[in-house]
Amino acid sequence: MAQAISARRNERPAPSAQEKKPARWRWNLVALVVGLLFLVPFFWLIVTAFQRYGGLNLTGGGGYTFGNFSSLFGKTTASADIGEGVGTALLNSIWMSGGTMIITTVVALIAGYPLSRFSIPGRNAIVYAIVFVTGLPILAIVIPTYDIFVTYNLVNSIPWTILFLTATSLPFAVWMAKNFIDTVPLELEEAAATEGANIFNTLRRVTIPLVAPGATVIAFYTFIQAWGNFFVPFILLQSPRLPAGVTIYQFFGEHSTNYSGLAAFSIVFTAVPVIFYVIISKRNGGESLFAGAIRG
Repeated sequence: MAQAISARRNERPAPSAQEKKPARWRWNLVALVVGLLFLVPFFWLIVTAFQRYGGLNLTGGGGYTFGNFSSLFGKTTASADIGEGVGTALLNSIWMSGGTMIITTVVALIAGYPLSRFSIPGRNAIVYAIVFVTGLPILAIVIPTYDIFVTYNLVNSIPWTILFLTATSLPFAVWMAKNFIDTVPLELEEAAATEGANIFNTLRRVTIPLVAPGATVIAFYTFIQAWGNFFVPFILLQSPRLPAGVTIYQFFGEHSTNYSGLAAFSIVFTAVPVIFYVIISKRNGGESLFAGAIRG
């Protein structure tokens, strides 16, 4: 009896494409609505940035102007009242994020190579420890770090802040670097060694070019993490060395009625990582960084 029922179930035809189509359209409609809800804040941001007197309800008066962007870098604007110009804040962010990106990427590749290629005692335990540290909340270590910075007079130092951001970014970066290096066939390195190349030439001519897309992903991810980091520079830095992420918070706090200037500042702040992505994506062959890293 059970076999007969099972046979009847197997004989039932699969749902046709026309039966699946209504359900698919419902899910597409839900996805469209969710996407539009996410686009509403960006729409407000763009419109308000070009309004002379912007507001929360998009009914700001005075017409539209490009002056909100040019005034950000002037010395007569409200941004000057913060104690530091927007241009200086952006340069601080570029220096802090760029330094963190370079150091983290180089050290991650150096640390990830032996974890991928050598039979190190306790290698699995090291990898698990790296994954564990990756999930450690930064709030658990930033307060003790601040005490150390105060004790040794390191507060308001961008280089030392870069080193701290590098230390917090390294666990995940090392884990990614190991996985990217794992995708490089070991036979290629063995062939290069057979031809007489030492380990440094093998790394320079074989491994690094193949891992370059993955290294680009690590660099971009680290840059974005440092660029959008608010809590660490807010605790460890002071004016005039504050980055743009903290300055935009102060701008909102002290000039909350200047919505047009705040929107323009937000667009400029967001445009920098977008431009950086476009530049390194073109150097990566004009394709997506993440697709190139997976292929590499």
